[in-house]
Amino acid sequence: MSDEVYEKIRQAMNNGWPLKLPKEKSVMEMLKIIYPTEEEAKIVACFEQPMFDLKSIKKISKITGYSIEKTKEVCEKMSERGVILRMGKVYGIFPAMPGLIEFYFVTGKDENMELGARLLHENMAKIAPEWFASGYPFFRNLPSSSLKEKLIKIDETIEDVGQKILVYEDIEAYINRCTSITVVNCMCRTVGELLGNKCEKIEENVCMALNMAGDALTPYGLGRQVSKKEALELVKKAEDCGLIHTINNAAGPDAPMMICNCCPCHCEVIRCLRDFKNPSALARSNFKPKFNKELCILCDKCVNICPMEALWHHYSHSGKDSDERIMYKEQYCIGCGLCAHHCPKDAISMEKVYNDVPEQTLLGMFKKIEETRGH
Repeated sequence: MSDEVYEKIRQAMNNGWPLKLPKEKSVMEMLKIIYPTEEEAKIVACFEQPMFDLKSIKKISKITGYSIEKTKEVCEKMSERGVILRMGKVYGIFPAMPGLIEFYFVTGKDENMELGARLLHENMAKIAPEWFASGYPFFRNLPSSSLKEKLIKIDETIEDVGQKILVYEDIEAYINRCTSITVVNCMCRTVGELLGNKCEKIEENVCMALNMAGDALTPYGLGRQVSKKEALELVKKAEDCGLIHTINNAAGPDAPMMICNCCPCHCEVIRCLRDFKNPSALARSNFKPKFNKELCILCDKCVNICPMEALWHHYSHSGKDSDERIMYKEQYCIGCGLCAHHCPKDAISMEKVYNDVPEQTLLGMFKKIEETRGH
């Protein structure tokens, strides 16, 4: 199959979706692994936009020239592998991210998955800059569940900062507003395991698809629906294991799509933020840590748990014990609260110092990302 067909697929996946796939050799190779046959590539290439351009088997058959029987057979096989969107009796294509890449690895039914995992991992540095090209990030950090316990104050010098913790700052409230929650295995940790690098932080599946995103998994037999109580227990377990919560950067009641509980050792997003020294590509929370030197025992738990390597142990130059302390690189901090959550002496508290308010809707989020795109 010619590269022109895969280029058409790449362009269609980018159409109207904020996280773009660049025109790059490894992207083409990845698409060829996911859609290896001429029939699959030709069918996928007949769609013009992810998620919203839905077609019946009859319509796909007419465009491609394949019989209805052949079209149905190929679409069903792709659906089983998680590489085409199925909604009732109609089909469509996924966006690349979040979407196709997650479904492909989470479904786990392709014989070339190990090759795909290696290709993705080795070339993420070429792909990710397009995902972080906007002044308005797609992803947002949601602080740990212990935020309320660790909160010392809301800085009243920040204009309109608000005198409460809002829904997109409170993981319990965020979960409680969801209509359905589906736990799925993590794409990033799956990729690591395929490459012989299993995550040692957590064994259990803790990533979650929410509302319509979770309901979309049902036709594929993926995931496990859980109660809000179990979901909260899982996010607390994730925090205890040193994982951070990542959501899409929109705040309205219909906006939640996911809670990715990300480990710094395998999460491709966190890895790229660190490698590019660009933590602002992930929307920080509105909180930052405050340190009580009198309570600190210099155990380094906060230094070791920080996913962004924003903390470091400053040893004394003069030999005086009073000069030794934990130092904080504010420009790298995303306000996840793991340092405070894991401090054994409550020497770290969280302070609300910003008032960054996300867009309310997904469409508003998409529009904002496009308006502030740098390239």
